[in-house]
Amino acid sequence: MKRHHSTFRQQWSWPIGLAALTIFGLLSALLGEGGLWWWLSWAALALPLLVIARHILFPSKSGGPRHARHHGF
Repeated sequence: MKRHHSTFRQQWSWPIGLAALTIFGLLSALLGEGGLWWWLSWAALALPLLVIARHILFPSKSGGPRHARHHGF
C-alpha cells in the first residue's frame, strides 16, 4: 500500500501544484485591487506556461511513465 501512495504522490504532485497556481492566479486577478495582486497573478499564471514550454522544448529522456516499466508493459 505504501508503494501505491508514493506512486500516486509522484504522479499527481506537479499537476495539482500547477492547478493550484492557476486557481490562485485567476482569483488574485479577479479579486485583487491592483499593485501587488496583479504581479502575483501574472507570476502565478506564467509559471504553469513556463513548465509546459520547458517540457515541450526539452522532453524527458525517460521515454514514458515510470510505473509502466515496472509492470512489464
